[in-house]
Amino acid sequence: MNSKQIQVIVADDHPVVIAGLTKVLENLPNCTVVAAVRSVKEMFDALAQTHCDVLICDFSFDRDPEPDGLMMFEKVVRRFPDVKVIVVSQHDDLARVKRIMTSGGWGFVSKSSAIQILPFAIEEVLRGVKYVDPETSKMLVGYMLDAGGVNRPADTLLSGREMEVMRHYVQGMSITQIAQRAKRSMKTISAQKQSAMKKLGARNDVELIDIFKQMDSRSN
Repeated sequence: MNSKQIQVIVADDHPVVIAGLTKVLENLPNCTVVAAVRSVKEMFDALAQTHCDVLICDFSFDRDPEPDGLMMFEKVVRRFPDVKVIVVSQHDDLARVKRIMTSGGWGFVSKSSAIQILPFAIEEVLRGVKYVDPETSKMLVGYMLDAGGVNRPADTLLSGREMEVMRHYVQGMSITQIAQRAKRSMKTISAQKQSAMKKLGARNDVELIDIFKQMDSRSN
């Protein structure tokens, strides 16, 4: 571990996770948890008010009124570029992991392995090396090599009808309007939208539209 004092902020909406991660970190030499917070607002307040070398945060904060997911993550990277961000999440969707790591993230660790892996992950990112836990890394590489994975354009990830729904949706049409135009039920259209969201690794409508637009542009 780095010889200088490392200041860490932990952000997660589950108290048991905060307690577990904080206990691990406080046992590391030269590591101080300067804030342990449970909401997106508290996280940004802590980052603004306290020096932080490493932010360890979840990707999603259930029932939080502030935007989480990719919007939250990219805001952290943009506002605090000197902070090394390690995402610790139970959501290890491979498209999402790749997006985190290519959008300014320094590390991704699955919650299932965080207790054992986190000390090494912190050490690696402080050396300037991006880190993904071994199990997730193996799946990510296999996915990309096997089928082009997250590098593929949207039309190779989504079915024809999912593509149709998404193209109408990003143009501003509602589920009802798409159902009327496609002559399918609202339930079917909604299910196809949800399927596209899952395949593209989006957690909300804003992420879904942003990811689809970027991936669809590669098809044209």
